[in-house]
Amino acid sequence: MKKQLYWMLSAFLLLSVTVNAQVEYVTDRPRVEDVNDPQVTIRRIELTDKYTVIYMTFQSDKQPRKQMQLPPGFKLPPGFKLPEQQGDNTINFEPGSRLYADQGARSFKFIKAENIPTEKRRDVVAGERVDFAAYFERLDPGITVFDLFECSDRQRQNSTCFNFWGVHVINPKKPPVSKPKPATPTPAKPPVQTKPAPVTPAPVDTVVATPTLALKGTVLDQKTRKPVAATISYRLISGAESTGGAADSVRTQPGNGQFAINAEALSVYALTVTAKGYFGQTDTVTVLRVEKVYDVSLVPIEAGAKITLKNIYFNVSKYDLKTESFPELDRLVKVMRENPAMAIRLEGHTDILGDFDANVELSRNRVNEVKRYLVQKGITPDRIETIGYGPSRPINTNKSLKERPENRRVEMVVIKV
Repeated sequence: MKKQLYWMLSAFLLLSVTVNAQVEYVTDRPRVEDVNDPQVTIRRIELTDKYTVIYMTFQSDKQPRKQMQLPPGFKLPPGFKLPEQQGDNTINFEPGSRLYADQGARSFKFIKAENIPTEKRRDVVAGERVDFAAYFERLDPGITVFDLFECSDRQRQNSTCFNFWGVHVINPKKPPVSKPKPATPTPAKPPVQTKPAPVTPAPVDTVVATPTLALKGTVLDQKTRKPVAATISYRLISGAESTGGAADSVRTQPGNGQFAINAEALSVYALTVTAKGYFGQTDTVTVLRVEKVYDVSLVPIEAGAKITLKNIYFNVSKYDLKTESFPELDRLVKVMRENPAMAIRLEGHTDILGDFDANVELSRNRVNEVKRYLVQKGITPDRIETIGYGPSRPINTNKSLKERPENRRVEMVVIKV
């Protein structure tokens, strides 16, 4: 009973601290590229005037862990005790945690945690849910992707670290402070007229157009750098006017590939750029208080073309597809239906962590899972080849927390069209 009251009081204090802080930006259920422990999820991130507050949930397994059993007839030597089993049945949050951004060039220190201990580990019963929060130094404005490094395997040998890679958060740059203009001297009053001024008709009311920001750019062929006639679908996903409604769209201007969208300041838009004969591109774009320029290079659909399927997600060390991957794969299905002679090769890649052979097998299983999804959507299996390279073909040095997730990718190569 005392323990329950303690955690209830902790949760109340957590709410009090958050309410008193000035919240600048909120990201609910942020997109996470990879996580070390699937039992831990990030529910919400608040950027206040002082802190980066990350609200997390730990969900314990419903079945209790089995205790170590000795073989029949085996007796322990005098004075020897079995080690206490640690793992999913105890939790804590390491005080040496950090947030990293820009490939580890910038880091932000851990400040405190609420509703979870930072020194000794606390017991968690089977099926228990623990909601807690971790406070870090405030992210610099403009950092929209970071890694949460809670501990290393050396720090915690018998349980899993709460590490997250590629956490996406709303955190636009602050607009530059404009200097006040010097005051204009007041002109001297004209002399009083001795004759009455002629009567002029009252001006007709005019409507002054409210200025709007522009989200604009140019769509080009990645190979030839020539303009492309494309359709840009856009949807406001975060901002004062965000309603979660359907997407709208505009087309590029004939001849120059340029487009422009009326945008809301301090908002985030989801953009999808499509064009006949090209692979589409999807991205999120943040608009601040100034005009935003977003140029797009589309890859033509031709033999030898190679693209990275950016929005393909798997659970850590597993090959089952997450539902967030389906929109990207559905777009690929549409392209292959529109090009019935098109054949592709899916190439799987991992980072360097773990056993080499296991990583090769994991990459092979992941691309086979992508193939299975495409086949379920009606694409014949003979149009899709698969190969797993594991960690053998990295695109960077693999040294930092930022670089390693970039190597965990699925690439597609067009064999023929």
